This record gives sequence, C-alpha cells and structure tokens, in this order.
Amino acid sequence: MSRVCVVSHRLGGFDGVSVEAAKWADAFTALGWEVTLAAGYFASGSGVVVRGMWADRPGGDPPPVDHALIKSLCTTHDLVVLDNAGSLWSAPEASVAWEEHTLAAGVPVILRHHDPAWQRVQLRPVDGDVLPLHHPAQLHVLINSLTEREFLARWPSLRTRVVHNRVDVAGLAGGDRAGTRAALGVGPDDHLVVHPARVEGTSKNIPGAVEFVRALSSRRDRVRYWLTDDAPCPAVEGLSGVVRGRVADPADLYAAADLVLLPSTWEGWGLPVCEAAAASRFVVAGPYPVLDEIRALGLTVFDPGDIDGLLSASDDVLAANRAAVQRHLDLRELPAVLEELIEEAARCR
Repeated sequence: MSRVCVVSHRLGGFDGVSVEAAKWADAFTALGWEVTLAAGYFASGSGVVVRGMWADRPGGDPPPVDHALIKSLCTTHDLVVLDNAGSLWSAPEASVAWEEHTLAAGVPVILRHHDPAWQRVQLRPVDGDVLPLHHPAQLHVLINSLTEREFLARWPSLRTRVVHNRVDVAGLAGGDRAGTRAALGVGPDDHLVVHPARVEGTSKNIPGAVEFVRALSSRRDRVRYWLTDDAPCPAVEGLSGVVRGRVADPADLYAAADLVLLPSTWEGWGLPVCEAAAASRFVVAGPYPVLDEIRALGLTVFDPGDIDGLLSASDDVLAANRAAVQRHLDLRELPAVLEELIEEAARCR
C-alpha cells in the first residue's frame, strides 16, 4: 500500500486549511493510500506532532525544528503533501526543513498554497526569497488562478496546477433546520443571516457584516445575525438578536440559515460561498478579488450593497447556483483529481 504524509502547521480545526486537508486525506484513503497526518498542533483528532511548526504560546516563536522526525516521515512515505506548510510565514525554518528533507529523500511533493505571504499581513516577516517554497522539482497547486499568476510572475519555471476547493454537494443538502434553529434560540419566523468567520481575522470584515445586517433590517423584519465564532467581538455590541457559536455539522449550519454572508476583504477562495450554493442558500459576499473566479463558474453572488437585487431574487438563482457547484466543484471528483496530481508530482521529481 502506498503511503502519503499530509502536513500542515495546524490540523483538526474549523479553519479553511484544516477543512480542506481533511478532504484531501479522505480522498487519498478512497484511492487506497495509507494517510499520515502531521502538524505542529492538532485542534482535534490525532496525528504526528512535529515540533517546530507551531508556537508553544500565542505570538511566540516556534521551538527548534525536529529534523529527525521530518527526515523519518520523508523517507517512510511515497508522497508528501505540504498543505499551506510551505506557504505561510509562521514557521519558516520548519518549511525549509521539509523542502530540504523531501529533496534529500527523493520523495515526490505536492505543495498546496492557500495563503502566500504577500497576500496577508506577515506576523513574522521572513528575510530573503524563502517563502512560499518554490522549488521547481516539486508540484505547486494553487487554489485559485489569481495566486497561480502571482507565483508564475515570480518563478516562471514552476510546475503549477489550479485546483479549486471542493464541496460536499450531496452532504450539505441534508441538514436539520428546525433542530439547529431551536438549539440556537432562533424562532421559526426569524430571518437568520450566518457569517462563518473567526473574530481574529481582520479580513473577515465583521464591521461590514454588521453594517449589512442593519441595512437589511431596515428592509425586512426579524433579521438576526449569526457569527459562528464566539470569541469576544466589540463590533457586534449593540446589534440586537445576535447569535454566537458553531455547530458541528456544516449541513446543519446552512440548513438553519436563510442567508449566508461573507463580506471579506480577502479570501483565498471563500468556501462558505460555494457551500451555501450547494445547500441552496442565497449568498452575499465580497469585495474580495477571488470572488470573481467563483462567479465565473456560474454562481450568482450578491454584493453587500445590492439589497434590492437580493430581495428580488427568485429560487431559480438557487437552482442555478447548486447546479454550477455540482458541475465544477463536487467533492466526489476529488479522488480522480488527486490521481492526476500524484502522477504529475512524480514527473516533477
């Protein structure tokens, strides 16, 4: 049996990288591969903890890199997937260690880049041309075409592929609306606007979400704002009827909501937009640049300033959005996509 090591700084959380890494791990399993998860920190679940990839305390520097463990993982697997582990600036020494040891072992590598350093505020600036990793003997997978163009402008010799994040179209259709709303304290006549976002992410634009909810409330009754992160958030203070906290099953989240809101200034992809479309929910999002790429797939996504368009939209929009996601982003196609990437990564090496 072939063995793949899926690596990220952090796994098992609600963040987009953790969610997408889990999908890839499941797809490798479906192909018959044995999967090892490796990370500096596991928010839930288990795997190999690699010292040096995650700080022991918030805001601190990571501890020294465990080179022996990274070398062992590289030499005992047939493929290594660095899922944002070669992109972010949070643990540059560990990222370089993975590059060095994979090259020494001669193991094929797929680097999936969600958030290259230049697209975000760097918490720990890195000197020199180090991150994101960009060795030409490794396959570089970008989650959007904008990022691919930026990579190739910097390193024209790279072998790149664009692979959009996939959506469980079938699974998102079966959520428990009544039970989830009751658990959240939401009435049957409330119009629930869900904003799947972390408070700490300034690009999530929570003040913009609050502004939109106030504007929508002036046009229709009983609008309530659901922010899925329950961390303290001064921006929502004074807004009535706020709902806070996550639910375990994404299908329940979308079933409970009447509208999905993602007014981010930046997203690498914006998975809630596509998940909402799969779950037949209207979506308000933007102005983040990659949203144009999602719209180009055939999805109607309303701008936060277009409340008139939103309120006049018909169910035909929902049907067309779901069909577009099923056609272009269905999770069931991911194993076949990975088979192609595995072959290409081997050719790069």
